[in-house]
Amino acid sequence: MRHASLGLTAVVLCATAVLTGCGPRPAAAKVGMTVDDAGRPVIVLQDCKEGDMVELQIFDESRTGPRSPGDRELPIAVYTAREGSKSVQQLPVATGSADWEPVTVVPELRPGTAYRVRSWGEGHESFGGLTVFTPNDLKALKPGEVRYAVPRMSTPGVSPNYQDEYRVSSLDEFTPSQCD
Repeated sequence: MRHASLGLTAVVLCATAVLTGCGPRPAAAKVGMTVDDAGRPVIVLQDCKEGDMVELQIFDESRTGPRSPGDRELPIAVYTAREGSKSVQQLPVATGSADWEPVTVVPELRPGTAYRVRSWGEGHESFGGLTVFTPNDLKALKPGEVRYAVPRMSTPGVSPNYQDEYRVSSLDEFTPSQCD
């Protein structure tokens, strides 16, 4: 009888997870990259509707991921904001900004290495946009141009793949078109 009760509990928990869509909820946010006047990398965040993105993480894509299920991939840099904002946020990778402070020492980015920038809501309860870039990708940009991922839905019901296609637009074009 006890085994039947445990089995029923497991089924109920699984069904609840499927119905509630466990995991963080997606939020309407876009992340891109630009450069400043000296050619240094700058993260561009547009939190379109929610205004709840309060954490950005940078991952080194050349590092190996989690070693086993349940392990978490560790970012090489983390930035936090006291509160989210629906306005466009720009933060230099090396220093952060007044609104987005690095909580880790930010390492120098290596040419030829791919990096992923990911945005998160409070407590990782929601996640926003992400982008992947190399420092060499950014050399082609002028200040005011934003390079960003365009999600592709190749299979219905499968999460978008943000590494398929990238576009470059002006900062003015990046924000309204991405939030409609």
